[in-house]
Amino acid sequence: MATIVRKMKVEDLVDVKSVDLLCWNDLMERSYGIKIKLPARTDQNLISYLHSDMGGAFVAEHESSGIVGTVFSHVWGATGWVGPLSVLPTYQSKGIGKELLKHSLRYLEDQKCVDIGLETMPENTTNLGMYLKVGLHSEGLVVVLGRKLEKERLEEEPAGDVAVERYSESYVQEHLRMQARKIASAIRLGLDYSKEIELAKEFSFGDTIVATSKGRVVGFSVVHTVPRRVNLPAAGVRLLVVDPHAKGDILEPLLASCELLAADAGMTEISVAVPVLCRRALDSVFSRGYTVLQSFERLMWMGSSGMDEKAYNLCSWSG
Repeated sequence: MATIVRKMKVEDLVDVKSVDLLCWNDLMERSYGIKIKLPARTDQNLISYLHSDMGGAFVAEHESSGIVGTVFSHVWGATGWVGPLSVLPTYQSKGIGKELLKHSLRYLEDQKCVDIGLETMPENTTNLGMYLKVGLHSEGLVVVLGRKLEKERLEEEPAGDVAVERYSESYVQEHLRMQARKIASAIRLGLDYSKEIELAKEFSFGDTIVATSKGRVVGFSVVHTVPRRVNLPAAGVRLLVVDPHAKGDILEPLLASCELLAADAGMTEISVAVPVLCRRALDSVFSRGYTVLQSFERLMWMGSSGMDEKAYNLCSWSG
């Protein structure tokens, strides 16, 4: 029976959530040998992914079984990435995942992205093999680190040369977005995170911390305080970026403010993704009591991975 790939619609999201849940619970059992009942993704998570790039969200639809696979695409200026990609367990190993992947990659190329890739768990040999067969190549490891949050023990917001403010409370939001684009593009030409800043505001699942020094924006961080999955009290640092030309310690004040923002929202845990290549960032995060929770292998279809040992460009390309 025929399976077609078409663009995702808002009314598909109930089925998309179901496919994702069945796929990832099956993956957990096969990868770790135990049954782990993951909760479903939050509606905010799926809606934000869909509205991030509606033209790059696809479903695989079987003529009798309905939606059996899904994929989302994300465009950050000249950088694009794929994820999450999910296929029902009974429809895996039939070429559906590969076809969804090809649709997403073509979409990102059509959007003029020059850096295109994704992340996958290195222990997931099936997916890793598919990505390598299609033509992606490994660029390095990204680790997700997390820590518990006890609000009364968190550091106060920074003082001295670095000041922080929350984007939602700013009267110059357009100026801050322009500065965020400038900083991201200084790390990788054409990289633009401003869409993530706007999505966090539009769908009310987080905020952006902006760091300034001597009146100049020197870094920013988008923090999600609505978790990806239901009833998981964990915030996530979606991305944290520091101006490569900035002087002094910007990373620590940003991290401290991210933790306070998460605690204020009632979260009891927070996580941040760090490229292993960036040793200075790893050392800073470890020094704050974080431990490694998970690892992802960043794979590239074309262009640069955006990982730099000298630049603080902390983000994950995993959905």
